[in-house]
Amino acid sequence: MEKIPLYMTHNLKNIDFFPLTDGYKLRFFEEGDQKNWADIVTKTNEFASEEKALQRFSQEFQPFLEDVKHRMIFLETVNGEVIGTCTAWYGSWKGKEIGRLHWVEIIPEHQGKKLAKPLVTAALNCLHEFHDQAFLKTQTTSLPAVRMYIQLGFIPEILNSNEERGWRLIEERLEWSIL
Repeated sequence: MEKIPLYMTHNLKNIDFFPLTDGYKLRFFEEGDQKNWADIVTKTNEFASEEKALQRFSQEFQPFLEDVKHRMIFLETVNGEVIGTCTAWYGSWKGKEIGRLHWVEIIPEHQGKKLAKPLVTAALNCLHEFHDQAFLKTQTTSLPAVRMYIQLGFIPEILNSNEERGWRLIEERLEWSIL
């Protein structure tokens, strides 16, 4: 499927709760977690190397480290292996600062274990503490994520004809009427 960027919004009301599978726990960012973040996003193929991931972290998050400590969530095993992350961030949406669900990542070895919904809903609840609305950016090639976001109450936003085409592709693949 062609990779087309897509956006979705959430009103941050009626956020469902999904408990974590036994053997996992959530926690917020702690000093030194830059390396864990870089490791995760490299293992999920967002970056070609941890060095490039650390550069991105430095650009995007390092200047706001106090915010990161209350907004970046890590998923780890009870043995302390860090295996996922999600950030309850903020950004500009249609000229207004609102919440942003950002960098939802779980390393491949732990995908498919019903961990994404608990991670994302923890971030949505965190976002709700700071904002009334949130957005996210995804793409047509992330069908399982798009399916989950819709199930969690996100609604598609269409900003141009290319995005409308992307949502039509999603509808075909999921065999759902979304728009």
